[in-house]
Amino acid sequence: MEDKEKDKAAYDVTVDSVGMTWEPAGPLFERYTVDLTGRIDRRWVAAYTRLSATAEYSRFRLEPGASNVSFTTRSTDGPVQVMGVIKKLEALVQSVNRAANNEVVSERETHSKVAAQLEETAVRRFSNTLVAKLGLSRSSGTGNR
Repeated sequence: MEDKEKDKAAYDVTVDSVGMTWEPAGPLFERYTVDLTGRIDRRWVAAYTRLSATAEYSRFRLEPGASNVSFTTRSTDGPVQVMGVIKKLEALVQSVNRAANNEVVSERETHSKVAAQLEETAVRRFSNTLVAKLGLSRSSGTGNR
């Protein structure tokens, strides 16, 4: 069961450039849009937002509801330059996947530690309650009768 849960939580978003579309974005630029496939949720979007805030990746605009990213290039850029931009986007998406997956692992570790602490506290309280109800002394192991 835990392995299935881990598989569900894995982020493996990819850039699907096969269905890439483009449109003019004024006289000097073109806007390209590529689809993303995979699990895109609030955690992934948050990681994307953090990592794309750098100058290197600021040209990419995520549309989470549509699961796509758009970017602009100069109208004079050819296919080689556009493919270079897509490679850069693929690198960004891989980094986002790693960051989102690391957050899942960290969250699970935190939850495990909290659960263990809660269990330990519950056992201690139960033990103390049992000792009090039975009138036992912890040090001597005998009753106070």
